[in-house]
Amino acid sequence: MAGLAGAIMYYSRLAPPSAHSGFSTIDLIIVVALVGVLSALAVPQMISQRRLIRSAAFTREIVTQIRLARQQAISQREAITLQYNQTQRALVLIEDNASGTAVLTDPGYPNTAGSTVIRTTPLAVGGLPKSEISYGIPTGLPTGALGDGVTRTPLSSSKVNITFQPDGSVLDANGNPIKRDLFIYNPKAARETAAAISVLGAAGRVKLWRYDSNVNKYVE
Repeated sequence: MAGLAGAIMYYSRLAPPSAHSGFSTIDLIIVVALVGVLSALAVPQMISQRRLIRSAAFTREIVTQIRLARQQAISQREAITLQYNQTQRALVLIEDNASGTAVLTDPGYPNTAGSTVIRTTPLAVGGLPKSEISYGIPTGLPTGALGDGVTRTPLSSSKVNITFQPDGSVLDANGNPIKRDLFIYNPKAARETAAAISVLGAAGRVKLWRYDSNVNKYVE
């Protein structure tokens, strides 16, 4: 160890004064180049991760708003409609001011006579553009029913309406329980963000499903 320390001291005395004066231009160029390479590798990963986080957030928001609509229908003892609007990429909560099949058979449904839009919740927030919210099933993914037997509800005029009755159920125009299922994904990362929200008509239960590539199906 003493010999090594002596060698270091010897060569340090031989080193030119500039070696002790700071970083040279070449040193700085190397550092800047390394920072640039690391940034080029890290930034795409950060963008991808942020996209996945935002996509998961708007899916959870849909689930939350559907459950709130059901709770409001039960508490107010009247039909409440939660509308998914693909054109606006928004959720519209409508107080129907009526109940039963009369709401569903009204020519203006879901905007029945005396109905009121309680609130509109945009999904494209936090820097997420509307173009990154798509309705449907990405190409190559299973198109059959989910594990609870619910199949995708098609858009009608770019909308899907889910109307909860005062008992929390979802009915059709004949008064029978009906299921609803919204399939949502981000086209920038379709397989990683593919999700579905199912609503079981009789109980009004809301379930969230996400696509799992390991088993090639949507799982709870």
